[in-house]
Amino acid sequence: MSQTGSSERPPLSIAEARRLGQGSAHLDQDPTYARLFLRRISPSVSWAIVRYTGLSADAVTASWILIGIAGGLLVAVGSVASDLAAVALLQVSYLLDIADGEVARIRGTSGRRGSYLDLIGHFVVNRALYAAASLSLLRATDGAWWAIGVGFLVMAFASPFGHYARLHVGGAARAPAEHPDHGRRVAAQRPRGADPGSWAAWLYRHSAFIFHLPASMNLFCVALLADASSALLSSDEPIAIPVLIAVFGPALAAKQIAHAIRLLWSGAWAR
Repeated sequence: MSQTGSSERPPLSIAEARRLGQGSAHLDQDPTYARLFLRRISPSVSWAIVRYTGLSADAVTASWILIGIAGGLLVAVGSVASDLAAVALLQVSYLLDIADGEVARIRGTSGRRGSYLDLIGHFVVNRALYAAASLSLLRATDGAWWAIGVGFLVMAFASPFGHYARLHVGGAARAPAEHPDHGRRVAAQRPRGADPGSWAAWLYRHSAFIFHLPASMNLFCVALLADASSALLSSDEPIAIPVLIAVFGPALAAKQIAHAIRLLWSGAWAR
C-alpha cells in the first residue's frame, strides 16, 4: 500500500515566510519605522497572500499603488472621515509595498522588473499626495498666487531630476556613485573638527530622509491626524496639511534644484 503525501512540501509557515522574505540586507536598509513595526506584521501578510491566494508579487504591487493613490487623493477632501481614511489607506499601501518584495522572494520571482514597477508606484503615490495637499493649501488661502507657486514647485521638482537627466545624457557609467534619494545608511559618528562643510554634509545626510518615501508619507499622515484631532476638538478648518505642504514643497524643490546644480558643476563631465 503506497503512502500518499509523504513527498509533499509542508504548508508554508509564518516563520518560514519571514525567513524567506526578509534577509538581513533588507532589514538593514529599512527605515526605523518599518524595522520596528511594519516588518513585524508584513510576514503574516505575505504568508496569507502566498498560502491562500494566487496573487503574484506584481499584483500586490499594483494593489498598493491603487490604494496609495486613493489615500493620497483623499487628502484634498479635508474632513475628519477623509483624513482618517487617508491615513489608513496610506499605511496599508506602505505595508503592501513591503509585502510585495517578500512575496516575490518567497515565490522566487524577484527581479528588476518588479523593482521598476515598485519605483513607478512610489512616483505616482507621492504625486497624488502632493497634488491633494496642494489643493488643500489653495482652498485654505482662497487660491493665493503663492499657493499656486508652491503647488507648481512640489509637483515639478519632487523627483531628483538632475540625477535622471544625467543618466539620460551620460548613461549609468557616468552617473553619481549614489542615488540622491536612496543613499546608504549613514553612520552615527559625527565629524571631527570644526570644518563647516563636513558638519553641513553630516546634518544634511541625517535629515534629508524626511523628503523620501516612506518618511515623507508618514510626515503627512501625522499632519492628517493633527487636522482630524483639531476638527474633533474645536471644529477649526484644517491647517496642518496646508502649512506642511507650504513648507515641505519649496524645501523639497530647493533640495532637488541644489542637487542638479551640484551635478552641473561637478567637473566630472566628459569633454
